[in-house]
Amino acid sequence: MNVYFRSIISWKVYTRLSLHHVKLIIYRLNLVLWLFKLFYDVPVEGYRELYGEEQIEKYKIVFSHLGLRFSKVLDIGCGIGLLAGYLKEAGFNGIYIGVDIDHDRIKYAKKNSTPREYVVEYVVADAHYLPFRDKAFQISTSFTVVHLLDIDKAVKEIFRISQQLIVITLLKKREDLRRKLIEKIQKTGKTSELENMQSKDYFFIINLD
Repeated sequence: MNVYFRSIISWKVYTRLSLHHVKLIIYRLNLVLWLFKLFYDVPVEGYRELYGEEQIEKYKIVFSHLGLRFSKVLDIGCGIGLLAGYLKEAGFNGIYIGVDIDHDRIKYAKKNSTPREYVVEYVVADAHYLPFRDKAFQISTSFTVVHLLDIDKAVKEIFRISQQLIVITLLKKREDLRRKLIEKIQKTGKTSELENMQSKDYFFIINLD
């Protein structure tokens, strides 16, 4: 684990917890992982083939608008690390941290991570309880994940660990969640929505400056 990564991990991670508290956290993580696998599970070997091209198009939509004017990025729900590969090709040279609750995907991402000109780390973590310090990242992204989460908890966490920019995309077929998501994110930052008729997602950019 590199020095920078250790520096952004929340002090809470190192605090001694009661056995009951530890068991409760493990139970919640296992429950979330079980629900995730039940409704959205895709074998890691087929993830790139099934979602790769679609995800890359989403990255292009966002970063053609934002550019690469940041040095520390958190990818929430990183899967097998597709965003890390895209950023490499785009010329990013900062620090990338990918988190996902699925151990197999994180393992696959680490195994298939190629040498890059920037720091890459992958962490197994729950998006509702991110193990990072407040405002640890200049930009935090969540591509097509929020519909699987408790929006209140997830949005609160992503705002907590972000300094400048937040990117959240939501499946258009989950129109039922769109209004709630907009209400949550507009309370805290200046929000803009990127229009793209071809994409299956809504794109929200939140500026915290």
